Amino acid sequence: MRGIRNRTGWPAPRAGQLTGSHLLPSNTPGHRFHAELSGQWREIPAARLHHDPRAAATHHALETARSTATRYPLGEHQAAQAHINSRLGAGADLDDIPVRLLWARVELTVTAEDLAAATALERRLHEEALNKQSRRRRQQEAEELHQALAATPTLTLAYWLTHHPEATGSDTIAAVTRLAQQITDHAPDNAWVQTARLLQTFVERLDTDQRANLVESLAQIVTRYDQPRLADDLRAITTRTAFLNGHASQEPPGPQTAAQ
Repeated sequence: MRGIRNRTGWPAPRAGQLTGSHLLPSNTPGHRFHAELSGQWREIPAARLHHDPRAAATHHALETARSTATRYPLGEHQAAQAHINSRLGAGADLDDIPVRLLWARVELTVTAEDLAAATALERRLHEEALNKQSRRRRQQEAEELHQALAATPTLTLAYWLTHHPEATGSDTIAAVTRLAQQITDHAPDNAWVQTARLLQTFVERLDTDQRANLVESLAQIVTRYDQPRLADDLRAITTRTAFLNGHASQEPPGPQTAAQ
């Protein structure tokens, strides 16, 4: 702290009070604290005095308060007030200005309407953040499923049929075999897209019995590739899904169907 120098001919140092109502920003977007400022300042004798020492002291106090208030949401005005006053209460000499802030204090208040609006805003921002996080998670899951389906055409068929239990039919072994071969030969990196499109075109005009037989045909194909457990899972999933959708068969498949 710069000392007061006594020199003949210098005017007596001025002193005064700080008062006034101000608005301080919070970290809640669009909302501010109402602040009542009080304090004392005193001039430091110098060869060149400041033209408006009161304004300089007020500016310093408000800048100190503002930098602290922006860390707090509107609902934490008491905590913000304590933090601000802990800094202003110590006093300070202003940089490059012959003025000393002896002490200052702010009293922060918020209206009930502002507090309700700020609370609603914070809740909405929180919900938006959760929704954004959920969208990112769903996108990641979709990308992982995309990679799995693109790598395994058989898995693509099983996945599609699981979500379309009505899409089963007969006389499809050759068609499905050709479909899988075409996908493997011409579009191994984009198999799931072509599979979904061709399957949708293929089954859209099949009746319920034909579509039911398609599942059994796919299960037999899977068994030929040494995956009997996957075939059983395909039958179980499709049967359970069909039952939930009201398409469960009342009797087991006939000998002719089983023979296929």
